[in-house]
Amino acid sequence: MSEAMILTVLYLAGILVLVAEIFIPSHGILTVVGIGLLVAGIVRTFMDFGREAGVVAVLACMIVVPCMAGVAIRYWHRTPFGRRISPPNPVLSTADVGVPVADLERLVGQTGKAVSTLRPVGVCDFGGQRVSCVAELGMIAPGTTVQAVRVSGPNLAVIEKKT
Repeated sequence: MSEAMILTVLYLAGILVLVAEIFIPSHGILTVVGIGLLVAGIVRTFMDFGREAGVVAVLACMIVVPCMAGVAIRYWHRTPFGRRISPPNPVLSTADVGVPVADLERLVGQTGKAVSTLRPVGVCDFGGQRVSCVAELGMIAPGTTVQAVRVSGPNLAVIEKKT
């Protein structure tokens, strides 16, 4: 095998092992092996092809290794292994987020009790159903009778009911 082929194998193996370190948790063992292969390639380049070729090899490693690591990180989540470790974010439905807006709309106009302090967001009880509510004006203390006035996003807007 020629010297150029040996050097090519050393450099490619070093880069592949360093990229594999990103995907396979080895506690740094693959990093040491990859850097060792690259250093062996650089040393052989200096010995076999001279100083100029060795400097070019060092500069090439300083450019290629970070670029390959960046590409590997950028596309890691698309690999089968990456998809298993970090699956895509789930798509949430209205049932996952909280009370559906249709259920909140039927509570508009009804009275309930503040379960927690609304500063301005808190929880109110409307006929046994606890709902996330927003106080329209100021702060509402727990136990205060409230009236639902409108739906505000995923919350029910309430005001303190005067008796």
